Amino acid sequence: MTKILAHRGFRSRFPENTLLAFEKALEIGAHGLELDVHYSKDGEIMVFHDFELERLTGEKGMIFDYTYKELRQLKVRQFELSDQIPTLKEVLDLFEEYEKEQPLAESRILNIEFKAGSQLYPDIERRVFELCENHSGVIYSSFDHHALVKMKSICQDAKTGVLTASAMVNPWQYMEQLKADYYHPYYFSLSPDNLDDLLKHHVALNPYTVNDLPTAKRLIAEEVHAIITDYPDRLLKCLML
Repeated sequence: MTKILAHRGFRSRFPENTLLAFEKALEIGAHGLELDVHYSKDGEIMVFHDFELERLTGEKGMIFDYTYKELRQLKVRQFELSDQIPTLKEVLDLFEEYEKEQPLAESRILNIEFKAGSQLYPDIERRVFELCENHSGVIYSSFDHHALVKMKSICQDAKTGVLTASAMVNPWQYMEQLKADYYHPYYFSLSPDNLDDLLKHHVALNPYTVNDLPTAKRLIAEEVHAIITDYPDRLLKCLML
């Protein structure tokens, strides 16, 4: 069965990449979460999407120019709601709580996207892996494919996902080169022919950000591994049709 992953949490209704958005996604039965990680100035692993703070907090500057304590004074404000910028550790604790108290038939997926790898955030792959080592269901994804190679060098069994916004030529060959486990394409690049080729080569697909219901239904019918969406509530209903 295709799994539904909440993109930055339940971001269509709650402030994105916050504990509130993650908890609300888990409450409605999402099969997993997708989130993004950065370093603070003093090396704390923070969950936030943008490099710049202004869109979500109103504060100018880059997230890596602020210390953990300074970031904790800011609020992510959307939908007339607000919540703190969480650490990865806090999200893992929430995730583990749901896994223990409200287990699903299969472990939930936690898709952690590196917004940048070690060239910008030294050793972030190792530090994230050490936090997640005892958690099942973790996928490490990135547009920075160097980060995926680094993760496999840290642990060959770590699950990695190749993020791309383009229609790649023979991506299964590239995945083999990277020893990647999943392909995370922008859904708009999945033409019928591209999708057929990927499925014929048994590529495990986790397309993003699928908010269009006809597209979601088509991907569910093809039994892709997972769909990343801003509307986990709507796509969960599609599974029941």
